[in-house]
Amino acid sequence: MENIRVIKVILRAFELVSGLKINFAKSSFGAIGMPDLWKHNAANYLNCSLLTIPFVYLGIPIGANPRKCQLWDPVIHKCERKLAKWKQRHISLGGRVTLIQSTLTSVPIYFLSFFRAPRRVVDKLVRIQRRFLWGGGVDQHKIAWVKWESVCLPKAKGGLGIKDINTFNIALLAKWKWNLFHNSGELWARILNSKYAGWRGLDDATSDNKASLWWIDLRLALHHP
Repeated sequence: MENIRVIKVILRAFELVSGLKINFAKSSFGAIGMPDLWKHNAANYLNCSLLTIPFVYLGIPIGANPRKCQLWDPVIHKCERKLAKWKQRHISLGGRVTLIQSTLTSVPIYFLSFFRAPRRVVDKLVRIQRRFLWGGGVDQHKIAWVKWESVCLPKAKGGLGIKDINTFNIALLAKWKWNLFHNSGELWARILNSKYAGWRGLDDATSDNKASLWWIDLRLALHHP
């Protein structure tokens, strides 16, 4: 417990220097690779609740499996709630296209920037967009007059310019390689460089059982045909 005492001293010193008060009752403590009894005792010593994994940090579930569709349920439900608020019969086709581009495509963008979306999740998001485009609600089915691949084409090629979710997901994940290359001096980039060889490691298509699911999916997305 000596390390925990040191942590509490550091936090107390932070309070004295900054003039801010830490609310331990609203804080959580967690540790990886330590016995449950030790974690419980440490949390009690700090007067914190015990942090369970997975947990949410800045809107991102930490320690969860991004390949499970349940992880994406909040995104799906949020898109459905948005759709339920709109009265499609009073919105023109151009208005529906604008709402898809401005809202239904932007709602999942945060998750799509971090995780590779499972095929079933992509299909659900596309289904929501497609039903709304052709005037249907969440539980309504109307005729789709044009196949979705054509709808997602640029306007110059006869489409409506709606982003293809799967391609959009891959493009967002590809920015990690760009950021690793241009921010190699940052702490997060140095950690990924020491653990996975950084942006160069993303060029390696071979499997690595020791890598995290996030890194494996990121590498698979960049090698998507």
